[in-house]
Order: sequence, then C-alpha cells, then structure tokens
Amino acid sequence: MAQVSIIIPCKNEGKLIRQTIESIMATPSRIPYDITVVNDGSTDGCCAFLNKSKFYSGIKLINTTGIGAANARNLGVQQSTGDILVFCDAHITVEPEWLEILSEGLLERGSGAISPGIANMNQNYAIGYGMTWNDKLEARWLTSTGDITEVPIAPGGCVAVTREVFNDVEGFETGFRTYGFEDAEFSMKLWLFGYRVEVDPAVVIQHQFRSKHPYPITMEEYAYNGIRMAFSHFNSQRVGQVIKMYSYLKDIGELVSEVVLESNVLQQRERYLKRRKYNDDWFMNKFQIPL
Repeated sequence: MAQVSIIIPCKNEGKLIRQTIESIMATPSRIPYDITVVNDGSTDGCCAFLNKSKFYSGIKLINTTGIGAANARNLGVQQSTGDILVFCDAHITVEPEWLEILSEGLLERGSGAISPGIANMNQNYAIGYGMTWNDKLEARWLTSTGDITEVPIAPGGCVAVTREVFNDVEGFETGFRTYGFEDAEFSMKLWLFGYRVEVDPAVVIQHQFRSKHPYPITMEEYAYNGIRMAFSHFNSQRVGQVIKMYSYLKDIGELVSEVVLESNVLQQRERYLKRRKYNDDWFMNKFQIPL
C-alpha cells in the first residue's frame, strides 16, 4: 500500500495549525501517512505545541527562516518519504475518506494531481471546485459539475500528487519569492508537461479564509512571481501582457530586470519549452482563459 506524506507549510498560523493537525489525526484512514510541518519563520510561536507533547511525536517539524511558500513545500517533500504527496494549508479541517479518495484518483485513474472541493469554514455552503484565471491573472473559484472534472488550477489549500510526477515537473517553482502563484504555476506546468489536473467533488475539506495574511506580502513580491511565471511559460505576447498588468508599480522596470537578468528564468524557460507537450495557447484555449 502506498504511503502518503502530508506536507503543511506554516507561518504565523496561531491556533489554526494545531486545529489542522488534530483534524487530520482524528480522521480515520486506511492509508498509512506521515505529517511534515515546515515552519517558515513564524514569529507567533504557533508550532511550539509540537515539541511539548508526545501526542505529536510522530510529526516532523522543520524550522526555516523565510524561504517562501513554494520552497517550504519543496523542502517538505525533500524531508519526507511517501509515494503520494498531499500539500495542505495550515488552516483546514478534513473529512473521512479524504486521503483514500485523493489517492484513488492518482493511483487508479492516473491523474497528475487532484484536489477536493474546498469549503469556506465559516460558510459551509460556499464551496469552490478548482480555480481558473480571469484576464488579469486573478484566480477565480469554479463551481461543481457533480463529477470529477479537469480544472486549470488545483488550489494549494489541498492538492495531491505522486512523488514521481512531482519530481518529473521539478516541483514547485524554486525562484518564487514570499507568496503568490505557487499553486497556479504548478498546476499549469503539470498540464503543459502532459498531466491532468482534476477536482473530485466526492470529498470536501473546510478552509479558513482570512481577511488578511498573517505575515507581510508586498505587491512587488507578488508581481515578481507573476512575471517570473510568465517568462517561464508564456509566449512573448503574453509576457508583455503580464508586465503591462503591473506597469503601475513604481519600480516595474527594476522588477523585470531582476527576473530576467538576476535569476535563472531564461535558462528555465528554454528547458521547459523543450520538454513540454503543450504550449500556453493550448492551455488558455482549453480552459477558455481570456489572456
């Protein structure tokens, strides 16, 4: 039987990280699993409880100093051993059969990645089933068709992928800054490399949606990630469109220079374009994304 590694990146989550872990541990599972928490520079002591009770002794805690959401996930993978990787936000609760259903999609149907429906913890009737983009690269929730559905973006709040597929697409983007586009870039890369991304409405997790992030995020860092993603995957016209989206930023020229001249993005672009099965036109047309 496949072993599952649950990876939870965490930063200033307060009591929510404990609620998340206890929900997972209290939910019966026929599939063996382990939990790795990557505490990425929290300043609120939210993970201290993991070292204060033998009840949590089986959980691996990795402390880092601010490597960002994408690299925290990558590090969790490096420090885990499961055949199946399940990435979870640190502010969710789960339901029975969640691991079984997600694993079935990967092992029996051959999905590249699969997510559950994601409900608002405070408004259970509000459930999103995957995400898409509008013409400004803003993520928008999709409604359910009632069946397992192909989606452009599997939300990072909960997404499962095999280790083999994860490694084949080189994991989450290693060049991203603090936050932004991690799940979207990963999902699109899966599609471009020939894998399917799905949502299975048979399982729904509860997710705490907050009015603001528990740590500072600048628009410049967010835009950096969006521009880097564009240079990695988009044709030249779309790259220009993305840069134009952020042209209101005072230092947009410097930001573009940092992406192009001070990172490995052009080498990454060349590598990705050589090995991908589909291009970004195909992706945008398949999901009717107006970009």
